[in-house]
Amino acid sequence: MKYFSVETDKFLACPCCGKFFMDGEFQIKLDNARELARIPFHVNSGFRCPVHNLKVGGSPTSSHLKGYAMDIQAKTDFYKYRIIMGAIMAGIKRILVYPTFVHLDGNPNKTQEIITIME
Repeated sequence: MKYFSVETDKFLACPCCGKFFMDGEFQIKLDNARELARIPFHVNSGFRCPVHNLKVGGSPTSSHLKGYAMDIQAKTDFYKYRIIMGAIMAGIKRILVYPTFVHLDGNPNKTQEIITIME
């Protein structure tokens, strides 16, 4: 990946076991989204093993478990806008917007073409 590295992004790999997997097509879209957004993407959560996913209250069907999801820190509306714009332009079709981060999801088995505002 051009803009992301397990060595520099400490939350890209699972924090409890260090395992990392990210779908190849999704990796390309993430790199393109980052380039198009023209802002740094600070990773809050990338790949999660089942133990860590349970610990953080993740869904049993979380896309993080399969290497299809990344949570990007976004504390301001400007950052949310840039992340969402970059993601859409890069072909990411599943976006969840939380108060302090944006969840980008490339899972082809989940509902596509959605942006959901989460509380």
